[in-house]
Amino acid sequence: MKSNNVSITDIAKACGVSAMTVSRALRQSDKVRPETREKILACAEKRGYFKGSRLGRQRTDNDARPRRVRLILGGEEDTASIFHSLLVNTIQRELIRHDCECVIYSNDASYNGFLTLLEALKRQSADITVAIGDFPEPQLKTLLITFPGMLLLDNPGVGGFDATFSSFNFDNRGAALAMMRHLLAERRKKIVLLSGPPEHFFSRALEEAYAKALAEAGIAFDDRMLLRADFTAVGAERAFEEFLKLDIPFDAVFSNDEMAMGVYRSLLRRRIAIPDDVAVAGCDNLPLGRVLFPSLSTVDLDYGKLAAAAVNFILRGDDGVSTCRTLLKAKLLIRESTVAAGKDAAVQ
Repeated sequence: MKSNNVSITDIAKACGVSAMTVSRALRQSDKVRPETREKILACAEKRGYFKGSRLGRQRTDNDARPRRVRLILGGEEDTASIFHSLLVNTIQRELIRHDCECVIYSNDASYNGFLTLLEALKRQSADITVAIGDFPEPQLKTLLITFPGMLLLDNPGVGGFDATFSSFNFDNRGAALAMMRHLLAERRKKIVLLSGPPEHFFSRALEEAYAKALAEAGIAFDDRMLLRADFTAVGAERAFEEFLKLDIPFDAVFSNDEMAMGVYRSLLRRRIAIPDDVAVAGCDNLPLGRVLFPSLSTVDLDYGKLAAAAVNFILRGDDGVSTCRTLLKAKLLIRESTVAAGKDAAVQ
């Protein structure tokens, strides 16, 4: 039976550990063995121990102050990426688990909105500033100048710009090249690339890989097969509908996962079978891709691994004294949407 009077001492006695061990487990400390922590948390949950005032002792002025991290999420409100939202949630959980204070700010990409954001950032001190996702170049340069030593996630920064920062990114070009080679190996010769805005770093990576893979296969580049949207499913569907009006033959579409969902809608509306008539491939490994029918072949950009690497860097506390540029490799996930009839594709 749950009780409102359960204490740390009660949980410690039930688990056969010290009250300090219980306190550490409740604070997700790495000093407690995983199996012991799981046992303690299970006991605390069963007894209804959720009172914030009881979660360990209160901090005193003599305690080490937790690291303060501010996360700035880029992108416009109506084109905010599902991928970046998942990345923010993951890194926030990692920071809290390591006893860091975490404050999240969002940027709507407008001039007035950015000025408001800057003022808010200046009012609150932090040990490190982390920017995630897309920012207009002038805004990103301003952030890099205003907050030296900041950390960029899934954004390589501004080329040739004199600023001190670190970055953790995926090998987007390598990921796109792997998927294009897979499509070509499946005998898809008329591949549509649905890319993003031309100035975007992810768009550039996709297009470079696309051109390279076609050249390797001896296929001429046809600029009619290069489409652009805003990285959203709605924008992709709109762009793909315009392409379909041209009545150009094609047998595959490559994009990111979110835009691939818009492509699915257009194809299925016309009863164009996936993958028998047209293969569809994505890049990001969003959870929804696995449950689409047919399940979406994609490239796994592991945001959990990216978040863990970034948090480890933050905990080292270099704060701009040393910088790093980290590029994480991606994993090809072949599912039903690109495999020809008669072949098996394991849903991963």
